[in-house]
Amino acid sequence: MYKAVVAILAGVIACSSSQRAPLAKAGDEKDDGAGELAQASLHLTTPAGGETRAFTDQRARPFDSAFGGDAYGGAAYGAFGGDAYGGSTYANWRVPQWTYAAPNRMPRYNVSLGLTGAIEGAVTWHGPPLTKASSACGQIDNPTLRVGSDKGVRGVVVYIEKITIGRNTPYYSKPASVGGMVAKRGCALVPATTIVTPLPGSLAINGDTQRTKLRVNGKSYELQEGGIVQVEVKAGVTKIESEDGKVAAAWVLGLDTPYYAITDDAGRFRIDELAQGTYEVTFWQPPIATAGRDGTWSYGAPIIIKRTVKVLGKAPALVTVSLPVH
Repeated sequence: MYKAVVAILAGVIACSSSQRAPLAKAGDEKDDGAGELAQASLHLTTPAGGETRAFTDQRARPFDSAFGGDAYGGAAYGAFGGDAYGGSTYANWRVPQWTYAAPNRMPRYNVSLGLTGAIEGAVTWHGPPLTKASSACGQIDNPTLRVGSDKGVRGVVVYIEKITIGRNTPYYSKPASVGGMVAKRGCALVPATTIVTPLPGSLAINGDTQRTKLRVNGKSYELQEGGIVQVEVKAGVTKIESEDGKVAAAWVLGLDTPYYAITDDAGRFRIDELAQGTYEVTFWQPPIATAGRDGTWSYGAPIIIKRTVKVLGKAPALVTVSLPVH
């Protein structure tokens, strides 16, 4: 029976692979799990015991419905552990053993329904024109400062922490996790800034076709080809960097608020479902990276801007922030 299932899995994977678009090259912005990042794990392997096991990348999952499984494996993969992500021994991956008390998911503010207030605006760049950086992978855009043709700054985290009245959240039951994923693309970890909420939470760091050694919270991890490193995220800022300094770093903000946004390609953002009142809005731009002659990266300090904003009614309060700050 097991051999028959493996044969079917192999056939499904082969069929799925033949219908795929060409793989994106390592370092390409499209290499986010469907390109060469996934190629390293999309295969059949034969362990020493002789059993053949099937692996596939998360995006394809061609045999979820065929075997009654749910997203990322589920209970259908009895042969691979039987629980989420294939169990505690799937693909030699071990569930991280983190020790913390069961979190209280109740909001720390008074919940109110039908809130109509909002804050929206944009973050723009008015500094000197950006030039390509000479990294170990060649000339690339600055990995931590992404400015569009209209001067909008992409990827700035905007959030509000101090809330007295707010919207309902899924914290009452199983919370919806936000963020929590970073990928290595050539000589940079992307996105340069992301968030993880609610807390406590976890961060998945995905590898590309070149292995590297990472340092997170003072600990070293080996990120293998097409592999994954899973670490705990705590409140505050977590920096992820390579030990040789030749892969541009990324920063993860551990937040415990449902009021946040990340600026889009035009630098725009919006935070809605707010009660009328006065709020302190924080804008967090990661440190600007500078490439050295030896291919290593250096960084300044993050750009953190706080604005006091009044929300008065249904019309959104408008906020515009210009970088750099003088």
